[in-house]
Amino acid sequence: MNMKKLSIAVLMTTGLIASTQAADVVAANNSQFTQLCVTAAAGNRAAMHNAIKSSGYSRTYVANNVQCNGENIISFVENNGKNSNAMIHTLDRTATKVTITDLADNRAEKNVHAG
Repeated sequence: MNMKKLSIAVLMTTGLIASTQAADVVAANNSQFTQLCVTAAAGNRAAMHNAIKSSGYSRTYVANNVQCNGENIISFVENNGKNSNAMIHTLDRTATKVTITDLADNRAEKNVHAG
């Protein structure tokens, strides 16, 4: 009975370790885009915000134009990054657009009689 419990514990631990490990990303050069890719894969949202800010590019520009190992940065983070859901949300906020309607402008038109 003890051997069965030990085997189950080992299998569960191995599965947990394998599922929580993301690939370590190593920079091939020191370009700004490479640094953005490495920072994004690390999964630290504050570091990514600072990296984008210091690069001089906008978050939208980075999300749409930065290529990491031949794929866009969002796909790269999704496939190779740690904390990928939070990082994708940081980079791609297209689903969070807000529109504002001025209620004062939506009042009924007044009837104007000429005469």
